Amino acid sequence: MTQLMYINPAMINPKTKENVRETEMAKLKELKEQGFTIIGLEMTVPPLAELCDRNIDPQHTEGKADQSCAKEVAEKAPELLGWFKGHDLDKVVFATNRIDVDAIGAYVLADKYLKGEKVSFNENVAAIDAHDTHLESKWEGPKPIEQAFDPESKTGALAASIKVFMVTPKNIEDVKTFIDTGNVDETIMDGYRKSQQGIIDKVKSGDIKTEVVGGIAYVETTLPCATNVGYSFAPVVVATNPAMRNPDGTTYRKVSICQHEAGYADLGTVKNELATKETGWGGSPTFIGSPQGQDCTTELSDIKKLVYANLTPEYKTQVTSRGANANSGKGMGE
Repeated sequence: MTQLMYINPAMINPKTKENVRETEMAKLKELKEQGFTIIGLEMTVPPLAELCDRNIDPQHTEGKADQSCAKEVAEKAPELLGWFKGHDLDKVVFATNRIDVDAIGAYVLADKYLKGEKVSFNENVAAIDAHDTHLESKWEGPKPIEQAFDPESKTGALAASIKVFMVTPKNIEDVKTFIDTGNVDETIMDGYRKSQQGIIDKVKSGDIKTEVVGGIAYVETTLPCATNVGYSFAPVVVATNPAMRNPDGTTYRKVSICQHEAGYADLGTVKNELATKETGWGGSPTFIGSPQGQDCTTELSDIKKLVYANLTPEYKTQVTSRGANANSGKGMGE
């Protein structure tokens, strides 16, 4: 049978100063020397992706913001994986540096295909795709924070249950069950309902910091909810996690910039300009992020200026016409 492994995308361990990138590259090289076939799923770091026999990553390497990895595999399995069919599956390793419901969904589908099972883009894969690419609907304006979270979202609950920095058999089985049946374990759903209410309470109390300036929502939190929180205020979000966790428990400052759908900001230009000042920025036309596994050293004030400068003329006109340049929310510092 095939296996799915997590590859740490960090460059330097901030605690031990170990060169994580070299360690992870050595791990992949050793697998290749042992005769393993390595298929990447959203391997967003070029030096790591280059060690894969194939890397399936339409969003980040091909700029297809509306095409999740799971959808890509469901629709193009013969084209992407046909060459590997018939290989010794015990010698096939799928690798990802992004453990989420999309990457695991892509693995489940790819594994099915290589085993000779039927693979299709069904309504459950479509739900994973919509969750991952934020295609559920167009941004329709600010809304109360209570309406920004759907406590009954099966894909949301499934995504929240995924263990960060590791692959677990249960996560794989849960995603497989959802793809095959559309069902999610009630224990997972109940935990998700409670966590969603907790996020709402934290936004209202100011524990999750929010601010809107120039039509851009700024969110600061260590919880994995900044995108949805931000989209309740604006279609463009700059999210800061001051204590993003590494696999070894160390933390670093992470900044992510996203738009609900294309048309609000030129994130490609923002990414390129940030990358000239700080190596490691990357992402898709709708979601970009600071270097993985290490502190973002770019000041928030500089990011604010750059993102606002690259809002589309159409959105800037909307912002100006409705007076959205005024500050609102639970203020954040620079």
